Amino acid sequence: MTTRSTSTLALAAATGLALGLLLPPARKALMQAPSLAAQDWIAGLTAEHRIVQHAFQALLLTDSDDVRRRKLLLAKIAYALTKHGVEEENTIYPALFAVQPTEAKRLSDDHVGVKRAIYALRRMPADDADWLPTAEAFSHEVDHHIHEEEDEIFPRLRDALTAEENRKLAAMLNWEGFKAA
Repeated sequence: MTTRSTSTLALAAATGLALGLLLPPARKALMQAPSLAAQDWIAGLTAEHRIVQHAFQALLLTDSDDVRRRKLLLAKIAYALTKHGVEEENTIYPALFAVQPTEAKRLSDDHVGVKRAIYALRRMPADDADWLPTAEAFSHEVDHHIHEEEDEIFPRLRDALTAEENRKLAAMLNWEGFKAA
């Protein structure tokens, strides 16, 4: 091997290593951008809720012969809800538990239902006649959960906390989201 080809190989390896180290944090930052840009934990979670709702809207417009698109959109929804669930379960619900333990437990239970619904849809053939009605029922359950959080539970929690506690909660939420992204 010549000195030139060895240098080229070394440069390519160094570039590959640098990209391998830099790309995951950049991807994570991109995935957390909607929440981070909001600066407020409720606004951040609301932005994530809208992303999920838009993905559901696209999913519900598919037909039975668009299996690939259904699977892709379900994967997008599952990823977004999993990341979102980690954020809420590791920050918001523990804070809520201190103020409204019954609500915190019920919302946590809703998240278990989300995981079960995703599992059921993944097991069902995407061209099955029951697939779209099952996805639609799941979408309605998620919408109900979202509206309950945004309209009732989260505003009460924000009001129960000091400005400093809300600021810390937003920072914790963004860190959890970054880790989960």
